[in-house]
Amino acid sequence: MPTTLAPVPPKHEEFSIEELIDAYEKGSSEIRAAIAGMTEEEIAAKPVDDMWSTLEVVCHLADCEQFYADRMKRTAATDRPELIEVDGFRYNDAMDYQHHDLEEELLLIEATRRQMARTLRLLPRDAWNREATLSELGTLTLRHLVLHAINHVHHHLEHVKENRKALR
Repeated sequence: MPTTLAPVPPKHEEFSIEELIDAYEKGSSEIRAAIAGMTEEEIAAKPVDDMWSTLEVVCHLADCEQFYADRMKRTAATDRPELIEVDGFRYNDAMDYQHHDLEEELLLIEATRRQMARTLRLLPRDAWNREATLSELGTLTLRHLVLHAINHVHHHLEHVKENRKALR
């Protein structure tokens, strides 16, 4: 299944560009806050059937950050690019996420979001209306791509909450 873009919460549609960039950049600190105080064993645990461990969620987010950043950059830099579908859910087993280093994954997310946020702040306002196509969803703007990246983290942090609750 290709990486699906979660629905955009209506409130985010009303955000200014600066508010969107701030919300996007804040995603990495939201991930750290969600896992704060968890032990290595809790991070690696799979307390909910058919659900990823918290480590696997973080690794998935780190890999998807790279997809999202590429999509945003290509949309900002090229004329109506055709974006590549990605099945990020296939990476878990193939990349053996359970044996990745949590801190390294978190640092990758932080660096990607910090660098991308700086790039977004440098773009002219009209760049936010630049369009790209994604075969599964049709036409998307740069604004939509940023919104989806924000929502993707929030969606997966719900899984972390479920894991924490099940571990209690």
